[in-house]
Amino acid sequence: MASLVGQLPFALENANGYKVWEDPSFIKWRKRDPHVTLRCHDSVEGSLKYWYERNKVDISVSNSAVWDDDAVHEALTSAAFWTNGLPFVKSLSGHWKFFLASSPPDVPLNFHKSSFQDSKWEAIPVPSNWQMHGFDRPIYTNVVYPFPLDPPNVPAENPTGCYRTYFHIPKEWQGRRIFLHFEAVDSAFCAWINGVPVGYSQDSRLPAEFEISDYCYPHGSDKKNVLAVQVFRWSDGSYLEDQDHWWLSGIHRDVLLLAKPQVFIADYFFKSNLAEDFSLADIQ
Repeated sequence: MASLVGQLPFALENANGYKVWEDPSFIKWRKRDPHVTLRCHDSVEGSLKYWYERNKVDISVSNSAVWDDDAVHEALTSAAFWTNGLPFVKSLSGHWKFFLASSPPDVPLNFHKSSFQDSKWEAIPVPSNWQMHGFDRPIYTNVVYPFPLDPPNVPAENPTGCYRTYFHIPKEWQGRRIFLHFEAVDSAFCAWINGVPVGYSQDSRLPAEFEISDYCYPHGSDKKNVLAVQVFRWSDGSYLEDQDHWWLSGIHRDVLLLAKPQVFIADYFFKSNLAEDFSLADIQ
């Protein structure tokens, strides 16, 4: 696997029939280990104010939920709300450039490059599922897979979404480490920053996070950073999800930029060891 990791940017697929999205032994590349959700604040007061304001949830608001075309705007507004007031978190939610290829070999050549011209591509809201915006088709199944069973292989006709968006690094982030955080993508994807591959992940319901500090243009640069993402509808992980549900694809949760200090707390945990007679517990 070590040799594959080194070649991954160029070996998503090769002439020998290898496809990374059909390799059960390879589910991530440059992806940070799962961790407790932590956000950076500029002060203790700012942190307390942020959480106090967002803990005042009004359940009655659900009665006015939008279920028509205006729902797209409301969804993007909601995603932006959760980063408002966080000085070191930036939401990339919005309308991204989008192209749907019928299969991975049909992906536009070098679409991840900064110089690629995407002006003729259509736009799609992120987060969303592309089947809800006129691309491909949603599939509903209960106990039958939506494709012939041949694990870990998936159909050659594997709709592949190509996304592109642009961003600048805020001046307040100068000197900090930058992370790209996907809340969830279905079902497998790889990402590039300014044409450089930064990560690969398979897990359609859990976050994927990659450090991109070395690949972004610094604050003050006239150049926009280009984020390109290639999403595979089917992967070997699709065999783990046969259940009573709709099969939908795309970047279906928020995408965030996070700025961290050079040294920061990455995770924390609580462990409890209970005595056999239940008389006491040791909490670490």
